[in-house]
Amino acid sequence: MTDSATSALLPLAFGEPGEFREFTVGQVLSGRKTGSTNLRIAYRMSGTPIPVEGERRVLVDSTNRPVAVIRYTRVELTSSDDITEDLIVHEASSIAQWRAAHADYWSSLVPAIREFTGDDEWTLGTAEPAIATAFEVVERLEPSPSIAFIGAGFHASRNLLPAAVIAGVRIDAIATRDIDRSRAALRRFGSDGVPYGDAEELLENPAVGRVAVVAQPADQPELVHAAIAHGAAVFVDKPLGTSVDEARSIAAAAERAGVEVVVGFMKRHAPSYRRLRALIGDGALGDVRSFQLTFGCDSTAFCRTEADFVHLAAIHVIDLVRHLFGEVVDVTTHSNSTGPEVALAVALRFESGVVGSLDLVGLPSYSSETEVLRVVGTRGIATVRDVGELTLHRTGTAAPSWTDLTETTSVHRTVESAMSGVERDLFVRGFVDQMRAFAAGDLTHASTAADNVHTMELCARIIGHE
Repeated sequence: MTDSATSALLPLAFGEPGEFREFTVGQVLSGRKTGSTNLRIAYRMSGTPIPVEGERRVLVDSTNRPVAVIRYTRVELTSSDDITEDLIVHEASSIAQWRAAHADYWSSLVPAIREFTGDDEWTLGTAEPAIATAFEVVERLEPSPSIAFIGAGFHASRNLLPAAVIAGVRIDAIATRDIDRSRAALRRFGSDGVPYGDAEELLENPAVGRVAVVAQPADQPELVHAAIAHGAAVFVDKPLGTSVDEARSIAAAAERAGVEVVVGFMKRHAPSYRRLRALIGDGALGDVRSFQLTFGCDSTAFCRTEADFVHLAAIHVIDLVRHLFGEVVDVTTHSNSTGPEVALAVALRFESGVVGSLDLVGLPSYSSETEVLRVVGTRGIATVRDVGELTLHRTGTAAPSWTDLTETTSVHRTVESAMSGVERDLFVRGFVDQMRAFAAGDLTHASTAADNVHTMELCARIIGHE
């Protein structure tokens, strides 16, 4: 059944999100539960129509994710007094067991029923009308890739949440400090997932398997540790940790728990840099000898020091050169910074023999962010400009000669049109493929918690002006 077909069906949700719902879903999928009974007034409270025989509904888990399509084979009006063996057999082993279980659950609904009816004296009696149903699972649904989010602030709402939607990733749940904000964010991004006003409550949802943590840098380590403790795979926005020691602590915790932790270095997933890495790996540039990278932005509004600038802005390109060229053995940094106005010139030498320079600037003169990377090999030069354009210059296989057309220069960029909209920007900068890869558990280009330690160590060496 297609997504559009299942979305047209009414949901069948057992209780509130949590362990009871997950247990019940498991019972239904295993065939041990083939029916259910609920008070007629409960249908009125929820606004859900009473089912009819032959009707199909979609069974949902604790993130409201569709897991199966069921078809009702029987619908009967009954009560605790009138229940019969042929009705209870779908969910209990005896009438006594059925009555005890339903009395406990229905009693928990009494306060809500009193509020709904406006009758403070309403009581639950054994003659209270109930709807007994029998159903069968007619189709199990393959779960679509999905992520729950802790945080829905500026970066999450501008980049990561829309990127997830574009990538076809379902948003299972959102937690912020205000459940109404979480609910509004889910609506904004077209999700019927579960809103939370507390991150711990989201992590306790047993249906949450992958979570993206997008919070203030100082708050993220604690949240990541909590997610690891719950066994959830974690995507966390950079920086992961405010120091090398903190990064190491998180990496060690992830390794002990056997939990996947991925850091949000989206440039690794940008099409231009993926293509560049493939060119280097395939030998298209010959033997890579050097590179020059210039990165400039006006970071003065959110970075007060060189350390802030390196950890919050330049860290993306610092991680990128590690991803492209390997580990660094020598670092020399020259600084001409004053307070929040940062200018760094960094010389690097890698284990591979590659040498290169980073021109890292956080000044008001860079009101438009600029990023240019030039990689020089023995047979070619590749240049990436502002993430979106890759230029490849190559010499011929024969000896270069002015008598023949032995050199080629090609320019590679994505198509831009009136139809591309904001989606193009999120694709070009790597956000879309980053979220798609995390949802799928694809670590091909990812920076894991262990790998992030090396990026944090390199940042520390750059800041140390060694």
